[in-house]
Amino acid sequence: MQNHSSRVVHKDDRNNALVEVRDTATQRSLYFDNGHLQSAMSFLQTQELILSYTRYMLLGLLINQQPRNILLIGVGAGSFIRFFQHYYPETQIDAVDYSQRVIDIARSYFQLPEAENINIICTDGNEFVTRPSNKRYDLILVDAFDAQGMAPSIYRESFFEPVRDLLTEEGSISFNLWSSDRKFFAHIKKSLANSFHSCLFLPVPDRGNVIAVTMDGDVPWNKIDLPPKELKAISNRLQLDFKQLVRITKQNNGNLKARLQSLFR
Repeated sequence: MQNHSSRVVHKDDRNNALVEVRDTATQRSLYFDNGHLQSAMSFLQTQELILSYTRYMLLGLLINQQPRNILLIGVGAGSFIRFFQHYYPETQIDAVDYSQRVIDIARSYFQLPEAENINIICTDGNEFVTRPSNKRYDLILVDAFDAQGMAPSIYRESFFEPVRDLLTEEGSISFNLWSSDRKFFAHIKKSLANSFHSCLFLPVPDRGNVIAVTMDGDVPWNKIDLPPKELKAISNRLQLDFKQLVRITKQNNGNLKARLQSLFR
């Protein structure tokens, strides 16, 4: 919910859809009209991923540590774009959002980076992934929410299958899911299982978010369950706690025997 000690710096109420930008002493935040925090940016380290679910969405950086092409479905306040532009400045980023208003707010209030390697596209994500294209992505992040919740044009099989076809052989897709509607959440899990060869689920502690990490091949446990020294090195490089992500992944997916078989294939 909103922090009442914060200060409103921008308010846009259009077509019965309220968007607010609010400041505290240390960060700027974006809220939609349901009063829930949508995104946040630290004033001191704009590349920091403040919301925990965004960090869980980056498990795919273990599967492919040097992504050349990244696709973002949902721009929000630009948290992922700032992160990748800071740590992967040579990577090509395509970022899609259906709302020009949200894109404009990210540019005006959240230091959305502008660079040759960043391509911002204002269109519906479902329309984008069904366009004819030869481009393939090493990492795709789907975080498409509106004021009512998960965008209905995105979280369905008619989106899952064409976006799957945009993956490289070692690519993965992370979906931000909301688990409060149990019936809808169960339907999405079934649809993901029907559309992808492999799917890992990471419940985010103390939140309703569940991150689904999907692939078109077997789960590469040898790339995920890395030795502690390697996990520490990539954690330090990207300022992310991959040790925790791996622990949550192992706790909630598969069994030890299956993981060991995968490691020694």
